[in-house]
Amino acid sequence: MPNATQAREVARHKILILGDTGTGKTSQFLTIPGKKFAYLFDPNAILSLQGHDVDYEEFLPDALNLSVTSLSKEKGDKTTNHQNQMYLEWEKDFDERMKNGFFDAYDCIALDSGTTFQDLIMDRVLTINGRAGKWPQQDDYGPQMQVFTNVMRTLNSLGKTIFVTGHMETRQDELTKKIFRAPLMTGRLKTKIPLLFSDIFVTSADNDGKGNMQYMIQTVPDRMTSTIRTSFKGLEPFEDVTIDWSKNPVGQGIGGLILAEGNAK
Repeated sequence: MPNATQAREVARHKILILGDTGTGKTSQFLTIPGKKFAYLFDPNAILSLQGHDVDYEEFLPDALNLSVTSLSKEKGDKTTNHQNQMYLEWEKDFDERMKNGFFDAYDCIALDSGTTFQDLIMDRVLTINGRAGKWPQQDDYGPQMQVFTNVMRTLNSLGKTIFVTGHMETRQDELTKKIFRAPLMTGRLKTKIPLLFSDIFVTSADNDGKGNMQYMIQTVPDRMTSTIRTSFKGLEPFEDVTIDWSKNPVGQGIGGLILAEGNAK
């Protein structure tokens, strides 16, 4: 029977990094040591990765239905709805890579972003349900949540460092009037998905007024943001993960935390 006191191999981190647009989420992927592969669903993601040693594939919506629709029955523009196939293309690509052992050559796999990937899944669900381009109904959310959960579980089973970006939403509890921040995910995913990750950080960015940016990650929960945790030992509540772009980003930021942990063991 294994005992944790005898474990010598450094466990692979499963990182979920949440924050507003422009707070440096995608750039932190560049700091992680090892060979990297990324699935990109955000059209702006490549701007943060270009010029660096990262293999990637993009799956972006090729076209969307732009007609105006209403929740009221039979109301809306009478245009042809676009049948979105992008999720099927990603699914085929992912399945082939899994079967061929493609991911064996990589140390870290990223999905950027989880928010836009959920949209991709929903596009497909609406197409299947004959509502392409229309407002999701109650029975559309269940399949979306199941698929997203299955994808996250599959990624986490690969034995690699996993890096997933996402966004936050601020809400107010109708009963207690308490304001809180939660992952921008559908329904129960807000609580189910974080259970699959060893490290959940929230990013922020500050400008000193002179054009100098400082990027931080919050490593401990507070009253407003409870979906934060880390398996790293001895971190400050807020860690500076600003990248010095005059140097190689690998080993800086979150990557520096991983290297320091490895050296400690």
